[in-house]
Amino acid sequence: MKALTFALIGCLFFLSCGSSSSTADKTNERTLKGTWTVEDIDFIGEEGLYKAYMFDNTDSACLRGSEWVFIPNNNTGRFTTNASNSTCQVASSRMIWSFYETEGARYFQFKYADEKNRPLDKSKTGYRSKIESLSASNMVLRVPSTYEGKSFDVLLKFSKVSDDITL
Repeated sequence: MKALTFALIGCLFFLSCGSSSSTADKTNERTLKGTWTVEDIDFIGEEGLYKAYMFDNTDSACLRGSEWVFIPNNNTGRFTTNASNSTCQVASSRMIWSFYETEGARYFQFKYADEKNRPLDKSKTGYRSKIESLSASNMVLRVPSTYEGKSFDVLLKFSKVSDDITL
């Protein structure tokens, strides 16, 4: 009986010393399923005025209010920029996306795709952004950028609009 008690206490000790993160803490690709919009954009870096040309596609101002659709069963989707001012044009781009994990950090990455979901750029280039936070209703991506030789980060703050996944 004593041996059983010590074994039980030992098991409880080892379980309590285990990793504090659980699989419930980790979001998966299904978390992104649906339509999202960029609600806000913040610039992180030295004080000053920043200009960011995002994803070799558009000015950062045109991403505010943009619509992003994520389809997790085949990791495809699209984003459509917003004509928020006179310099922005509405443009839609298809993508292939995935998550990437390294050294305790989690990233969202994507490549532009054609109508058949094949990468437009045959080389292995794409875009990777650190996931600052991700829940069923909100996401914050940290996108590294440079302007006039100075590095800074752009925070894209997303809100989920619906579970609709229509491209």
